[in-house]
Amino acid sequence: GNETKIVELLVESKGTIKRNKLEFESRISKSSLAAALANLERRNVVQVDRARTVHIVEFTDWFKKL
Repeated sequence: GNETKIVELLVESKGTIKRNKLEFESRISKSSLAAALANLERRNVVQVDRARTVHIVEFTDWFKKL
């Protein structure tokens, strides 16, 4: 459920979205969002750029090629 919602929002935002916007628009709690993002990262669907203050969530290059 949550992972599907994340992927759908990423598709709507052309593959990149700020994590705080993702949290707001999906209405998923912070802890549930963190778990869902971790699962998607483990499966190589998304990558989370934690280098900046605002984390950026985007599809991996591998996933974009599917």
